[in-house]
Amino acid sequence: MNKKSPSFSFLTWLIGFTEGDGSFVLAKRGDFSLVLTQDTRDIQILNMIQKILGLGKVIKQGKSTSRFVVQDKKGLYLLATLFNNNLVTYSKKISFHKFLSALNMYNQNGNLKYPIIPLKTNDISIIKPTLNDEWLCGFTDREGCFSVSISSISNKFHICFDIAQNHIENKYILEHISNLFKVGKVSKHSSEKAYYYRIGGLKDLKKIFPYFDKYSLRSKKIKSYILWRDLHTKLEKKDHLNPTLRESLKVLASKVNNNWD
Repeated sequence: MNKKSPSFSFLTWLIGFTEGDGSFVLAKRGDFSLVLTQDTRDIQILNMIQKILGLGKVIKQGKSTSRFVVQDKKGLYLLATLFNNNLVTYSKKISFHKFLSALNMYNQNGNLKYPIIPLKTNDISIIKPTLNDEWLCGFTDREGCFSVSISSISNKFHICFDIAQNHIENKYILEHISNLFKVGKVSKHSSEKAYYYRIGGLKDLKKIFPYFDKYSLRSKKIKSYILWRDLHTKLEKKDHLNPTLRESLKVLASKVNNNWD
């Protein structure tokens, strides 16, 4: 009770981050857990979540994967109150509804009991993010991609921002993000049952700068964004038309999504 509560901005970010790759797990043997998975090279983001919440533990699994796991009764109850009626994506809501129904029953057993958390089943698409909260920032930390490529044989270049989602039922959140920024397009992905939202072109991409400059990414993807934004500025200045500068731009572009140090 003497711990400081997590901020609204962090909790909003956490919901978006969890919707990206979080799992509400109900094992066959009856064990419950919330699991967030991340590349071990970015384990700091899981350590940050654990420290701020004061819950769960961070576990390295294999050489490349780490997980933040909450399994204790109190921790699961507290997080269930956060996610209940605050999730955005359809598939994650369905997964959580099944999880919460079982968790409510489990919480009535044993010496330590917790109140039933009311579950609304008719709010499938009511909650939506805005550009005045950090849900999209958390979602981008998991699902977003900033990319740049510079041609070796011409003056052409390609720069874009993408967010992908599996399942057609989640397509609407990509369309909602497109409406928020008033730019970009949602298209069918080459992977089966997947869709992606993409913004390309120097002019259109400038429309997302105010949001990501105001709400900073918390994972190491912030390094990708800063480098990507710097490359955007250099391309806008037409540095790519200078043969000498072009070579340095190609080197920087190769580091946008390989920037772990």
